[in-house]
Amino acid sequence: MRITRALWARLTGKPLALCDIGDVDGVASAALFKRRYPHGVVVLMGPNDVRKWWVRALRWDFVADLPCPGKARVRADHHITNKPCAEEEYYDPNAPAAAVLAAKALGLEGDPVARELVEAAVQTDTAKVSDRRVMLLDLAVRYASEEEKYTVVNMLAEKGLAALDAEPLKMLTERGLARHGLVLKIADALPRADVLTIYVPTRLGISYRMLTIELQKRGTQFVNVLVKKGWRGFRLYCGANRDSGYNCAELAAKFGGGGHKFAAGAHIKAPLFKPDAPIWNLVNITRPKALYVITKCDRSICVQEWAPSRSHERREILRIEDVRAAEGRSHIRLNLYSSQT
Repeated sequence: MRITRALWARLTGKPLALCDIGDVDGVASAALFKRRYPHGVVVLMGPNDVRKWWVRALRWDFVADLPCPGKARVRADHHITNKPCAEEEYYDPNAPAAAVLAAKALGLEGDPVARELVEAAVQTDTAKVSDRRVMLLDLAVRYASEEEKYTVVNMLAEKGLAALDAEPLKMLTERGLARHGLVLKIADALPRADVLTIYVPTRLGISYRMLTIELQKRGTQFVNVLVKKGWRGFRLYCGANRDSGYNCAELAAKFGGGGHKFAAGAHIKAPLFKPDAPIWNLVNITRPKALYVITKCDRSICVQEWAPSRSHERREILRIEDVRAAEGRSHIRLNLYSSQT
């Protein structure tokens, strides 16, 4: 448990770090901390979890890629929506990745492994991945469990990207590649449009951030994916091209989230008696030509199109049969429908 790790560090007097769990930037920053303090303790969590009482009650030696938890000695961050508050801040909203600032804060700018990890964080956080090893690391981290991510942190701290050739990280990259295949199929199935708004009411087992990236590669300027999390919970993923004029940070802020102009997100809780309100709030803000709903149907994945400006007919406009997807699923079929209003 996270709280157990943190309390053990405080009781034993070990350096304690808090880093983002969600992507390579946070994991690389954690690995930099472990490289500087091999016996230190890292706690990984998402931005929303930083608000928990026990997180705010503790004093953290190092925080990276996250909002300030309240009591921090050193913090490295580049999110424009995260206000500085640590005793020693390495904060630059123009930095391409938090790991750039973390390496500086930890005195590792001349370390060759640290430089490798920083470059991986920069490539993934700017969605400009040019190194296949970085791509494999990105997929491994995105589909790893929390415990697996702690293993990744330790391996990266010791070996850098050379750890990709060793188990269990090698297995994690293979699993990530398999799941990414489904992301590519969904991205190929969706239409080419400047603005895409997508709702996912069920767990698909894919990286929705990667879906936004793949759609942007295919020409979408502004993409928002809203994922249902339980009865009233939602998770928003926003991506915008740098020259598009759209601002993901501003959009995410309207839902209580944050991030960067070109990539941001939010954890949303719907009103008690309006559990679908976040869906229509997003539609009203983004004003897409259609809302695309991606969901499971039997052993297939269906993509439905809802366009209020069209007539009430229901028509199939695309079907992909017998596509093998991740985790051994066969006969994945993607159907696009114009559904009734």
